[in-house]
Amino acid sequence: MSKLPADGLLYNPDVTTQEEIDTYRKFYVTTKGYSLPAFEFWLELRPDVLKRYRANFVRETTSAEEKPRALAHVIAMLHHYAVVGFDDGVLYEVKLAQNEGASYGEVLDTIAFAFLNGAPMGMSAVANSSLTYMKDWKDGGATRADRWPASWSFDREAFTSGMDFTSPEPTPHDMQAVQDWYQTKLGEVPRYVQFLVKHRPGFLKAYRNRFENALRDGLPKEMVPYMLLNLNVSRGFKDGIREAVLLGRSFGMTRPQLADAICWAYYGGMDGISIAQEAAGDILDKM
Repeated sequence: MSKLPADGLLYNPDVTTQEEIDTYRKFYVTTKGYSLPAFEFWLELRPDVLKRYRANFVRETTSAEEKPRALAHVIAMLHHYAVVGFDDGVLYEVKLAQNEGASYGEVLDTIAFAFLNGAPMGMSAVANSSLTYMKDWKDGGATRADRWPASWSFDREAFTSGMDFTSPEPTPHDMQAVQDWYQTKLGEVPRYVQFLVKHRPGFLKAYRNRFENALRDGLPKEMVPYMLLNLNVSRGFKDGIREAVLLGRSFGMTRPQLADAICWAYYGGMDGISIAQEAAGDILDKM
C-alpha cells in the first residue's frame, strides 16, 4: 500500500481500508480533539463520499504556494463558524488554529472581528462551545515563524481612519476622515458608507469604532480582507467581495492568497465563486 498521508486517506475513493479509517480518526483527535460527527456518518456508510471530499477536493482548495501554511484558512473558517453560530465548528477550529501555531491573542482577535457580523447569536455559539477552552488556554511561548506569509504583519494603524472616538457624536471631520480612508485603501467608497454618511452617521462611527479596534493582540492585518472575502463569497454578497479584494490588494496580498480565500468559501457552493468572478474578477485579472 502507498504511504498514508497525514489524514490517512488515499486518493482512490473506491477502496478504503481500516488502516485509512483509523489514521483519519486519529488525525482528527490529534488536531481538533475528536472525530467529527459530520465525517463519521460517511466513514460508516459511504467512505467514498468522504474521500472525494477530503482527499480529492479539500487538498486542492489551497494554492500551491500557500499549502505549507494552513493557518490562514483555519482562521477564516473559525471566523465563518463564529459568524453563523456553528458551535462545534467554532471549538474544533479553535483547537486546530492552536495546533497550527496560532497564539491566544490571534484567536481572540478573530472572534472579536467575527462579532462585527455574528452579533449575539454568533457569540452565543462561541461562548457555549469555547469559553471554558479559551479560559484554560495556555500559550506555549514562541509560535512557528512560517505560520503566516513572510510579508504579512500585525498593524493596528492599518485600520485607523482618523475619526475621533473620544466622543460618540459624528462630526464633519469624522465623516470626511472615514471616506478618505476608504478612498485611499480601496480606491472607492462603498455604497453602505455613502448611505450612512448621509442618513445615519452616528451608526457608521460606532461601527468603525468596533472595526478599527477589533484586532488588538497580533492577528495580521491581511486576515481582515481574507476573512471578509471568505465570508462574503459564502454568502454571495457581491459588494462585500469587491471591498475585500480591493482591501487585500492595498495590503499587498497576492492573487493566489485572495483566490484561496474565495475557494475556501465552498460552503456557499460553486455559485458563490461565480459571484466572486462577477464582483472582482477584473481586479484579480490585473494583479
